[in-house]
Amino acid sequence: MAFREASPDEAKKGSLGVISGTAIVFNAESQVLDEWGESFREVILPEAVTMEFLNKQDIKLNMLHQRDMTFGRCINGSEGNMTITRDDKGVYFEVQVPDCDLGIRARELTKAGVFTGCSFEFYPKEYDIEEREVNGKRDIKVTHKELESIGAFTLAMDPAYLQTTCSVRELHKQSPEGKREAQEQQQREAAAKKQREQEELHREIDSMLLDIDKSIN
Repeated sequence: MAFREASPDEAKKGSLGVISGTAIVFNAESQVLDEWGESFREVILPEAVTMEFLNKQDIKLNMLHQRDMTFGRCINGSEGNMTITRDDKGVYFEVQVPDCDLGIRARELTKAGVFTGCSFEFYPKEYDIEEREVNGKRDIKVTHKELESIGAFTLAMDPAYLQTTCSVRELHKQSPEGKREAQEQQQREAAAKKQREQEELHREIDSMLLDIDKSIN
């Protein structure tokens, strides 16, 4: 994440300068997030976030996932004080920092290196789940292929993605939305596991009945 001072023209329009950074990194695996004794990782594919998709979103920029600390906005790709671009590596933002208490706070904390990354808040739509066991613990990897929506980018202190200097997501334990999403994911996993166990039980019962039928005949 970077900050530059406002140009004379920008200053005349009430801007303190520009904060820019990377909001989403494609094909990058997050840190292992340890939740409830299980490992959880995420990957965002490029096709999950197209420019066409971004231009239909109303994306806010805030600090630490706090809606009342919003100081930037991009509406449908054309309105607001924030611009959003994309390439095959990720999604980037630039915001004209408003001359207000929140703008001053965001500017100074970014310049001081307190905010070191960017998180984003989204709703998933289509994804693949891989599950394995590592050191006696479940390790879950979720690969997002399509997103339902993106609600906000947020300046963060605890990035979960370490592949770039401006990282993508904060650790779930720092975000109520992330916690809820992880809980829902765990419930889906538990339901899928129960269904697999029931199917296996039915197959065993069918096999036993077949053996009994053969022995009778």
